[in-house]
This record gives sequence, C-alpha cells and structure tokens, in this order.
Amino acid sequence: MIRKEDRNPDFASHLRAEVVETARSPWQQIEITRHPIFGHQLVIDGDLQISESDHAYGVAMVSPLLQLRQLRRVAILGGGDGGVLWELLQAAERMEIPLEKATMIDIDGEVLRLCRTHLSRLCGRIWDHPQAEILTADAFAWIAEARDLDAVIYDLTMDPVREGQSREEFMAETLAMIARALRSGGVFSMQCCGEGEGNDELAAESRDLLAQIRKEAGRHFCDLIEQRVLIPSYLERWTFLSGRKPA
Repeated sequence: MIRKEDRNPDFASHLRAEVVETARSPWQQIEITRHPIFGHQLVIDGDLQISESDHAYGVAMVSPLLQLRQLRRVAILGGGDGGVLWELLQAAERMEIPLEKATMIDIDGEVLRLCRTHLSRLCGRIWDHPQAEILTADAFAWIAEARDLDAVIYDLTMDPVREGQSREEFMAETLAMIARALRSGGVFSMQCCGEGEGNDELAAESRDLLAQIRKEAGRHFCDLIEQRVLIPSYLERWTFLSGRKPA
C-alpha cells in the first residue's frame, strides 16, 4: 500500500505501508498497516488515526490530568487504540496516584480487536489491567449518564454524529455533557486538530474549528490551556485543549 499524506504539501511524502489486516465493521472500514519508520498504524476509512511511534499523543492527552490531587475515576471517550489509556495507567503508577478505575468507551469492537492484536507497543497491558475498564458501547450515551468523574478525556471525532447537526451544535452538546459528568474541579482533556501548516485551506479550517471549541469550552470550563505537539506520523503539530470545571 502506498498512501500519500497531504496535510502539508511542502512536507508530503509517499509513505510505503504494508497492509497487515483489514476489517469492515458496522461503522467503518478499518486497516492495520505497518510502516518501516512509524510501526503499526490504525487507519479508519482511509484516514490515519495513530501509529506506534505516536506516544506523544497519549502524553499530551493525559498530562493535564496529573495536576489533580484526586484522580480516582476517569473516562476516556473513544481512544479504541488503547494508547491514551495505557499512558494514563503508566503515569498513575509512576506518580503513585490512587487511581481506582479508568473506563475507556469505544463503540467499535473491531477496532479494539485489531489494536489488541497488532498495536501492542501502543496499548501495552490495558486489556487485563486491574484499574482498566474497557467497554464496547456508545461513548456519547455513556457520558450523558455519567456523574462525579474526576476527569474526562475526549478522543473522538470533531464532526457531528447526528444527521442535520452542525459542528457548532455538536461541540456545544458534547462539551456540555462532559461538564455535567465531571465533579466540581474536575478536568477535561481533548484532541482538537492539526495546524494545516503549508496548506492554506486546511489552516483556515483548523482556525475556525479551534475558535468554535474555545468558545464552547469557555462556557463550561476555566483555566483553558492549549498544547501544540508534534505527532511523528501525522507529519505536523496537533492541538490539544484542557480545562477545569469551576468549583
């Protein structure tokens, strides 16, 4: 398989990735590929999601949570590759944080199966870890009912999941649900988008999306912090946002 990444035309390259396994779930087309530099990769509907080289992604998502004095119950919405969950479990162990349960909710069991089989360098030992709970379920329905969480990590799409819903409406609804699910003083962390450097159209789209996210996040959270982190296999920097629910 030869796939061209067009996020940055000035830095685009033909990535020669061998297809290892493919599957079709009720929701999407899934591929596991192997790249000589980035390792095994998860590709969904032709779009690269994560590679084994991309530990920086999990670090960026988890690091905002480590400021909390109480970090017992955490939810990860999406994140079926397991990288964010594994980073959280490792960080809690290193820092002797008394984490009781980290729940990862992803709707697609095929993603979980393929990543467990092929992306072990990324997802580590999450599958039988005593503090890990892995649910094959609708993350949006789950978070709508959750309450009193210490932290929520959003590792899902920025695009609306319901037909006829605008992106602004989707983000407003999603961030409101996350805020309701958190205890006072709880923290949220999310991935946003790339910078689109070198591509004017993508850069403009990213700026608009970030403006929408900042606006909606500011309605529910304080102490907003943005990180821009180079993700190796994305070939660009990615923006992450975190904040705290007011006490």
